[in-house]
Amino acid sequence: MIIKDNITRRNFIATTSVAAAGAATLTGCRERAIRHIVPWVNPPDDAIPGIPLFYNTICRECTAGCGMSARTREGRVVKLEGNPEHPIGRGALCVRGQAAIEGLYHPERLGGPMLRAQDGSEQSSVTWDAAEAALGDALSRAIDHDAPIYVLTRPEPGALGGLFGAWLTALGQQPDQQISFDPLEPTWTREAGQRTFAASDRPNYRLGRARMLLSIGADFLEDWGSPVEHARGLADMQAGRREGETRFVYVGPRLSLTAAAADRWLSVRPGSEIHLVLGLARYVLEQGGAGVSSLPGPAAASLARKLAGYTPQGTAERTGLDASDITSLGRQLVRARPSLVLGPGRSVAGSNAVALASAVHVLNALTGAIGDTVRWPQRVEETQQGAESELTHLVERARRGRIGVLVVHHTDPLRFGAAFDQFERALEQVDFLAVIGHRLDGLARRANVVLPDHHFLESWSTLETRPGVMGIQQPTMTPLLETKAAADVLIAAARSIERADGLPYGTFAESIHDEHDPQDLQRGGVFEQAPLRVVSLTDDPLPMPLEDASLEGPDDGLALSVFPSLRQTGDGRPADDLLSEIPDPLTLISWSGWVELHPATAATLGLATRDVVRVDAGQRQLELPVYVHPGVREGIAGIPAPFATDLLTSGAQPALGLVSRVSLSKTGAVALLPRSQTTENQAGRELAMTTRELTARGRHVRRLSMYPTPERGAHRWGLVVDLDRCNGCSSCVAACYVENNSAIVGPEETANRRTMNWMRIERFMEGSPEHPDARFMPAMCQQCTNAPCESVCPVYATYHTSDGINGEIYNRCVGTRYCENNCPYQARRFNWYDRPRSERARLALNPDVTVRERGVTEKCTFCIQRIRAGKEQAKIDGKPILDGDITPACAQTCPTGALVFGDLQDPASRVSRLAAGDRAYHLFEELNTIPGVVYLARRRVEIER
Repeated sequence: MIIKDNITRRNFIATTSVAAAGAATLTGCRERAIRHIVPWVNPPDDAIPGIPLFYNTICRECTAGCGMSARTREGRVVKLEGNPEHPIGRGALCVRGQAAIEGLYHPERLGGPMLRAQDGSEQSSVTWDAAEAALGDALSRAIDHDAPIYVLTRPEPGALGGLFGAWLTALGQQPDQQISFDPLEPTWTREAGQRTFAASDRPNYRLGRARMLLSIGADFLEDWGSPVEHARGLADMQAGRREGETRFVYVGPRLSLTAAAADRWLSVRPGSEIHLVLGLARYVLEQGGAGVSSLPGPAAASLARKLAGYTPQGTAERTGLDASDITSLGRQLVRARPSLVLGPGRSVAGSNAVALASAVHVLNALTGAIGDTVRWPQRVEETQQGAESELTHLVERARRGRIGVLVVHHTDPLRFGAAFDQFERALEQVDFLAVIGHRLDGLARRANVVLPDHHFLESWSTLETRPGVMGIQQPTMTPLLETKAAADVLIAAARSIERADGLPYGTFAESIHDEHDPQDLQRGGVFEQAPLRVVSLTDDPLPMPLEDASLEGPDDGLALSVFPSLRQTGDGRPADDLLSEIPDPLTLISWSGWVELHPATAATLGLATRDVVRVDAGQRQLELPVYVHPGVREGIAGIPAPFATDLLTSGAQPALGLVSRVSLSKTGAVALLPRSQTTENQAGRELAMTTRELTARGRHVRRLSMYPTPERGAHRWGLVVDLDRCNGCSSCVAACYVENNSAIVGPEETANRRTMNWMRIERFMEGSPEHPDARFMPAMCQQCTNAPCESVCPVYATYHTSDGINGEIYNRCVGTRYCENNCPYQARRFNWYDRPRSERARLALNPDVTVRERGVTEKCTFCIQRIRAGKEQAKIDGKPILDGDITPACAQTCPTGALVFGDLQDPASRVSRLAAGDRAYHLFEELNTIPGVVYLARRRVEIER
């Protein structure tokens, strides 16, 4: 080793660090896990080591059924993206879709069937032959004793649902013995549609066409059918703000993620939302809305009679709003064409949910939205019913007599506590319970036989999410464990008792594969334009009582509002680690539930953030920490749905969110309450700006720099963040975690601000407590030209690439954290500990990205592995890199297109054009770091009053 004469502190550390690294390698002072290279014996014909393969399938994390493309490496899935050819997602995925890969490799996945002994003892692992034989024997006994056989499943509107029906028919059972259970389905919209339009299926909403959007508690960015599609539609609608013609008003008890994206948030007295909708309907009817002239005569007469008493003044007294607010909203609904009213959502749905949904349908009919922004496609068959009526049928059948066999497929009503205690009692009338799923949940632990199913990324099926959209679910990898497709298990059981008439002769996978041509498989489905159905109001579109929602509990209690969460899984089960680590966008809380209280309400009760309270709903109680902020109405206790199940009473539907009043009592304990951010406002730092603020500030002038201008290559990669389109959904955060092998640190380290996310969503609460303004800002490494981190690194672990990236050499880093301390954007993360991963979880690691270890700092590099792969592919193809050829994980998954990546040196690129626009600015421009990330200020619309 050569020692320089001019020893400085910097070159001394750099030299000794290299020597230390070499010594560690030679002496083996750090133990490393042994890794065995196991090559394919017979590799697929299209598999090239190091080159990814992509398979199109569909996402099953919720009922939306977005198209999904799985990236595989050497036979294992390492990343999930949206399928651009699928009409619902169009290449985007929500945060739950991005996190779906965690379920594939989850350590709690069952690796084989389990069978309970006949004496009722504990379950034990058995072979598939023994498990299928036990199921076949139970089916045979049920048929011999004329005991009914039932199938309880999640919604399966496709090939698997059809197979369940054919299987029951082959066993001599009735079609209504197949029961679909969706705990989060807003069944009130179906019942209201039947009463108002004689149409029981849910319509399609075209948000992108609306010029005026009114949401009655419908948090469509988090649930309400298709969050990805609705987020894109809202972003397209709000793009019309440049003409000043679009408006979005949200009515609900709290400032939800959807409300934060609105131009105005209104909150009425809990349960009085129906009076607001009826008051608006009266105004539109009198002022001649676009749909008034086409009303059927009997419907018009009925509405004129029933709406007569809902004057603006009377509506204001019932709801607590000003009469001017109601008149203003009515005027906008009349003028804006087309308009759209959504709702009621879960946070306002109570005992009058059906009547409120009918009022919303009527308002849409009066404004002319039916057939334009609200459309019913023509259906060949009626869709499956929701949870309420179907489970009632099963419980009633159990009461009348014993059930021979109950097959439960990927659902568990027991996780909702007392809400389905009648179903729990019905299980006592079941002779044999077979559960098909992935894990030992509460229902599986009570089963006679547990049959582990393939993950949806390992199996075949189809899913018709709406008429004309038939997605094909095809396997993206060989089954990881000793699991078996649910359809094949049922087919084998039917064959064993010679009851397989009408069932596929081969496997279920073969039947799906043979039905579709290779082009459909490659595309990921069959997508056609379904014909529309013409609907009109019935003679009496509001036949039910029009009254406030009744709230159970003490009159002096707080109204309990159960609201949806992005981090809630589609079937209501607790979120896995990745979804738990990503903070809630509004409260920035991870790993925990909470009770939201308005500052005035909290002051009255003597409560502060982090105080643990006992929430008493009569016979049901739970304990949760308090979070105090102005984004909730006074007198409201808001609890996210995944943590409110213990408060549900018998017979309550989990989707209902406004059903009771609760009392809060202080326990004296103080919770950890992990939060990723503690600052509530920008403190004058001009971070998440509006166009008005940007104009008032003026443009900063670039200052002279003490650093030489870096030599540029052929590219200068940059990212544009459009704050007008960003709604804080955190899809980009989840995609970054998975793409870059970021570690999950858990609740304690999150509370210590030691998260390892390279990308985060910062939320700032501006405005007054009466009119809070929530602003979201994606934050990541800014890829500075004059990077403060590079000049202080003593070992040159961070450096500047020729195309403008602040690069990282992890094996040079010695953990001084000088770079982290010198970064004004707080973009760097330091590894305090090694994060062990299970054997299965390691299979999900992206082989193109280094797995960092303890003592190393890390940060965003614009997915440098994708940039290099794009360059190599362009070199192979012999062509230049075109705009859009390279996309980092965050920009690829964004449902709204808020993130745009490209070459800032290419004047024709989209990113260059956006960066040169009037809304463009950089963070901390006065520091003269010259970032490669450009933000576009958010446009705000002043709603007339």
